Amino acid sequence: MKALILDFDGVIVDSQYECLLVGFNSYLTFNKNTKLFSGKKITFNNFEKIKIRYNHLVEKYKKLRPYVIDAFCWYVMMSILDKGIKICNQDEYNNFRAKLINGSYDSYIREYYLERSSLQNENFNKWINLCHPFKKVIGSIKKLEEKFIIAIATNNRKEAIKPLLDNFGIKPVITTDSLVSRDKKIQIGYIKSKLSIGYESIYFIDDQVQHFKKLKSYGINCYLALWGYNNDAQQNEAKNMDISLLKESDFYNTFK
Repeated sequence: MKALILDFDGVIVDSQYECLLVGFNSYLTFNKNTKLFSGKKITFNNFEKIKIRYNHLVEKYKKLRPYVIDAFCWYVMMSILDKGIKICNQDEYNNFRAKLINGSYDSYIREYYLERSSLQNENFNKWINLCHPFKKVIGSIKKLEEKFIIAIATNNRKEAIKPLLDNFGIKPVITTDSLVSRDKKIQIGYIKSKLSIGYESIYFIDDQVQHFKKLKSYGINCYLALWGYNNDAQQNEAKNMDISLLKESDFYNTFK
């Protein structure tokens, strides 16, 4: 028995625009005097105009995306953009993030998921259209269900990604999320225990190299998704760790 365990954001779906909308609106709740993105709430109706008008900010946001750890990172990224801070690597990002956590983490996380739920209730179809599926990956997952147990290990929330998985026709046997742990080693350990399999039978795909540092030594088969949110420095880091670099076009043939 083998398990194919996948991260969600950046592996199954490109959610960076959905997260930008949700992340900024949640940030605005705590920073009402910000001038970022005109200092007004982003809506389904004005989002395209906002992306065009503030394209320079959107591009800076995209460059920060590879450093994301969890939902609190959208508060961190908006703060970086708001203050015009230059971030060059994961360590600089982590150091800035650490300064913001005390007193802000729980309240922002709560607001972030409330805002996402509100948008889903407002117009589910418009919300889901902000999340672009990686179609080759989704097609491959469906074909590989006969060979692998499919599981999801995400630092998102299970209830937030379920509507998307249902829409894509993906039915994982197990989904672990940030409520289980933000540590992928713990999440994968939980899945391993539930399935009663060895680490060597696990094939794990993520787009962030930071998660592999704790996993490689366990004999887990690790793959960095090059179509996801990672940059050249992180891809080189993965190479140095002997992590397999996986292209979207090679997904099915790698595991079939």
